[in-house]
Amino acid sequence: MRCPKCGTDLPEGALLCEKCGEEIHIVPDYDPTLDLSIGIDEEERTPGEPVPDPEKPRQAKLYLLRAMLILLALVVIGLAIAANKNLKRMQSPQYQIAQAEKYQGIGEYAKAIECYSKAIELEEDNVGLLQQLAEVYYLKNDQAWYEATLLQILSHKSASSQQIDWALEKMIPLLIKKGDFEGINRLLGKYPNEKLQKENEEYLAPKPRFSLEEGTYVDIQSLSILSDAEGTLYYTLDGTVPGETSETFTMPIVLDLGEVTIKACLINSYGVKSEVIEGTYTIVAPEPKQEKK
Repeated sequence: MRCPKCGTDLPEGALLCEKCGEEIHIVPDYDPTLDLSIGIDEEERTPGEPVPDPEKPRQAKLYLLRAMLILLALVVIGLAIAANKNLKRMQSPQYQIAQAEKYQGIGEYAKAIECYSKAIELEEDNVGLLQQLAEVYYLKNDQAWYEATLLQILSHKSASSQQIDWALEKMIPLLIKKGDFEGINRLLGKYPNEKLQKENEEYLAPKPRFSLEEGTYVDIQSLSILSDAEGTLYYTLDGTVPGETSETFTMPIVLDLGEVTIKACLINSYGVKSEVIEGTYTIVAPEPKQEKK
């Protein structure tokens, strides 16, 4: 031990420096565990008060940390449950339809189309959704997708007769505008509709008919080709398919002795060709009259 003033070596336990007379204060070594047991100021403790347990603060912190982790886990679980419910709600057809109608009402047609398409994926047999989708394409002035959706309705296995008629009424004006008169014939031939056929008869080319049923006849016959539609009638006698380069029917065809196959069609003023009809006729000579004896 040395004197803090003059540095003279002093014996252990000396209270006074013999050289300079400086008073020596002995400071005990620092024990960090002592602070935990007695605190910073020992004089502040009441006599007889138990010494605090240094482990308790650490345990309290652990309990608090555990409680916070449990609370955080509950919050995460709650958010996951809410997100799952919201996802199920968004995946329902009713939600998508409601969203589509909302977007359609404010003119956001692209978003309305997206929502209707999702609803159709969830309810494939709901042809009414296809009708609503077609209306949005019409409002968006997207003719290609409008027409494609109408054709989808016509070919849908679950479409009712009313829904098919609805699609036909929308489709035919599109075909007229494009000049696709053959398309009108195909549609009304596949999906007969008396009202629409009458309204659009000028575009139609129904197949003609023969005045005689095919078969065998005695003696020469006269055959006519008949049609209830306006247009030009063409025919062939050699078995080839008739067209605009074939014979034009203007007067009855004479069927002479033998066998002949006649094919005929109608081509209307819009250039639409009807289905070809065919008939085979055999003409035999009458039996000779027997002379009276």
